Amino acid sequence: MSKLESISTVGDDLDDGLEYNVDFSSGEEINPDSELENDNDASDQESSKAKTESESNNGKKRKAKTSKLQEKKKVKMEMDIAQKKNLSKESSTDVIADFINNKISQKNPNLSTLELSELYFNKTDFRSTSEFNEEKRSLDNLSKFILGKFKNMLPSHDNKKNKKNKNKKTKKDDKSQDISNSDKPEVEERKFIAIVSMSALRACDIHRATREISGSSLKLINKNKLDVDLKLVKSTRSRILCCTPGRLLKVLNSEDLELHKDEIKIVIVDNSYLDQKQQNIWDIKETPEALSILTKEGGSKIYLY
Repeated sequence: MSKLESISTVGDDLDDGLEYNVDFSSGEEINPDSELENDNDASDQESSKAKTESESNNGKKRKAKTSKLQEKKKVKMEMDIAQKKNLSKESSTDVIADFINNKISQKNPNLSTLELSELYFNKTDFRSTSEFNEEKRSLDNLSKFILGKFKNMLPSHDNKKNKKNKNKKTKKDDKSQDISNSDKPEVEERKFIAIVSMSALRACDIHRATREISGSSLKLINKNKLDVDLKLVKSTRSRILCCTPGRLLKVLNSEDLELHKDEIKIVIVDNSYLDQKQQNIWDIKETPEALSILTKEGGSKIYLY
């Protein structure tokens, strides 16, 4: 019997109530908690990796969604710009009215359908200018547009001369003329063309482009004092008013009433002009308000340039 076996036998023979099971296969002690920690670490790593991948995927989805929204917004904006530019060349007044009424609806989201209907325009408020399609809607061509459509509303260059000749009377005519009629001056009906622009600077450009027309043009902007504008409107020989919608409202609503709503027969909207933000006159709050008053109360007709 070997020495090792002898020791084992002696241990078995001892009746001391103790168990002597000795493992001689390895000298290292196994720690079960260490294996559990290793499992937990691996699980945490896998969970962290899955979370990172999930966040990465979510980020990519958000970027893709944002990109699609930006693309849709860009396309919508380009369509809106194209509609604004081409609206002046539209032959259908239904299309013109629908576009402008849609703008009014977008600008007033809190109004009811009934309230919006009071702001909307009818197709009969507009007159198509599509026949001027071959010409570019620029400042250089504005005078040509006005002379081609509304020349009969402008004063002629020799009006003053003719008026003087007409007022010359011989002594014989004076004797035969009825005194009661001589005290009644002949009153000429005033008919104005209002060209409305989105800003005072643009109104000044319009004025410079039209001042060579017979009778010239009158500039009505907020930079001027209101009483000065009212005096000019009262005494002017011009029949073209270059103005902003806001200033036109102030002149029309003045207590002096130097300009009546029914005296503005034609409204030319500077529709084709876009500013740096790609906005045009229909993006100005006062535009629908001023034109609604003129069409509903004054019977004006709107032409888009």
